[in-house]
Amino acid sequence: MANLRDFVTKIDEESDLLHIEESLSPRLEIPALLMKLDGKAVLFEKVKGYSTRVIGGVCGSRKRILKALGIKSQAFHKHLLRALRNPTPCEVRNGPVKEVVEQLGLRKIPVLTHFKGEPGPTITSGIIYAKSPNGAIENVSVHRMRVLDESRMVVRIESPHLLKITQMARDSGISSINVSISIGLHPALMIAAASPAPFGTCEFEVANTLLNGDLTLTKCEHIDALAPSDAELVLEGRLHLDEEDIEGPFINISGTWKPEKLQPVIEVLGVMHRENYIYQALLPSSMEHKLLEGMPSEVVEQSKPYP
Repeated sequence: MANLRDFVTKIDEESDLLHIEESLSPRLEIPALLMKLDGKAVLFEKVKGYSTRVIGGVCGSRKRILKALGIKSQAFHKHLLRALRNPTPCEVRNGPVKEVVEQLGLRKIPVLTHFKGEPGPTITSGIIYAKSPNGAIENVSVHRMRVLDESRMVVRIESPHLLKITQMARDSGISSINVSISIGLHPALMIAAASPAPFGTCEFEVANTLLNGDLTLTKCEHIDALAPSDAELVLEGRLHLDEEDIEGPFINISGTWKPEKLQPVIEVLGVMHRENYIYQALLPSSMEHKLLEGMPSEVVEQSKPYP
């Protein structure tokens, strides 16, 4: 069980999932309820203006994350550390994410606008896959991306590894790099993408160890990049190193505003998604946000330095 959909079914069977039948807007209304129900996993069955369902709070409790990893609380540090030290290569094959391949416009996705004062709808649960110009280094990390129009987003790059890859590209005279943005993922992938793996370690392979070898990847249809084969939604893009736009202001993990900043633009060239895909949201400054950033850092504090 290495995908979001199966995990959601499992927690639903255990009465650990709230279903909201009222039609709510992705602009402020869904985020407001996620805030009120902070810590709960919530599936919004009807979204105003969209046929796609939205889910939030999947990783909103430590207990739920541990359930996804199949471990008890005291085993988390050892389990993640083992995965960081022993990444497992992933099999590459086709999967459910290729059920639909199209050039879906970004405005057709129910991306949330979380708070008054945000400049627009922003993806907060997407993980970006990128590789170095020579293909030797792969990185997977979580980033926020504000939708600019039907085919462009501006991305806030704060991961030191992705920053290093973009600098390597610039040094090689390259003006853009291929990236996949995967949304709707098993909690193990979210934990791995948020983990401080050493530069050169692919976080997909860390997640594969966490999942006992059950994670498979697929090749993107429009670009040279990989993505989880059973993600709900994958955006295939090109991160332009010579084009910038304003990203921010936004609410950070502390619940305070982070100022705007010029950041690179991602051009979306194609989309892959499952039939009737579920859009996964992540409310900034929520318990889910804090756990996904905090739990991996616990391991670092207990295990410095890596051997």
